[in-house]
Amino acid sequence: MEPLDCSASMVIFNNPPEMIRNAALGLLNTDRSVQLVVFDNSPNPDLQSVLEPFRVKYHFNGGNVGFGKGHNWAMRNSAESRYHLIVNPDIIIPPDTIHHLIAFMDHHPDIGMVCPKVLNTDGSIQHLNKRYPTVFDLFLRRFLPKPLHGLFKDRLARYETRDIGYETVHDVEFMPGAFMFCRTDVLKAVHGFDERYFLYFEDCDLGKKIQNHGFRTVYYPEVHVTHFWERASHKNLKMTYVLVVNMFRYFNKWGWSWL
Repeated sequence: MEPLDCSASMVIFNNPPEMIRNAALGLLNTDRSVQLVVFDNSPNPDLQSVLEPFRVKYHFNGGNVGFGKGHNWAMRNSAESRYHLIVNPDIIIPPDTIHHLIAFMDHHPDIGMVCPKVLNTDGSIQHLNKRYPTVFDLFLRRFLPKPLHGLFKDRLARYETRDIGYETVHDVEFMPGAFMFCRTDVLKAVHGFDERYFLYFEDCDLGKKIQNHGFRTVYYPEVHVTHFWERASHKNLKMTYVLVVNMFRYFNKWGWSWL
């Protein structure tokens, strides 16, 4: 059999049913052959009924093993494909998005992963592209009080690549894990996500592995998706702890960059 144009994996955990339904509908409402595998980290399988109307492969895990491990399972259990999409359940995908991303990647065999423009629900841009993180950058973003952000405005803007902008195609060091469109053979060659990260930094880690494997990671703003973004680590002390633990794992693996 010929490989599918695109396989996709989505990891869910107690997400609103309507959110999951809309994400699946947007992904599968395309003229390209796409298979979606959903890995459910929720404590019970109630969300399976939401996906029954769709051509979806569903796996209930019975416990939360994290983002990267869930996606890796889904990738291993996907049909053969040329491209694989890692997508969050809080993403809405316009019908022509997958088609255009496939065409772009087909014309650029040196690219291993691409991300489109990511918008808020009001149409404004989410500045999710990043440079490689330093401890100082992460401290400014997470722990510096908001009234003091103006003192480091240029530094924060540079970390979010606002100096490059979000209107042109360009290489990006650190791309958001909410939507990562990858060349499947490259994703397999780097063994997917490092499962030591429960949540946070696994996306930056994956990008570095793909780059070290000799492929580019590129921002492509000619298409867009909408992201219902919730910054969990800013609202929940437990998730802040998870972020800090995985920050240590990231820097211990790749080397500490302080400033």
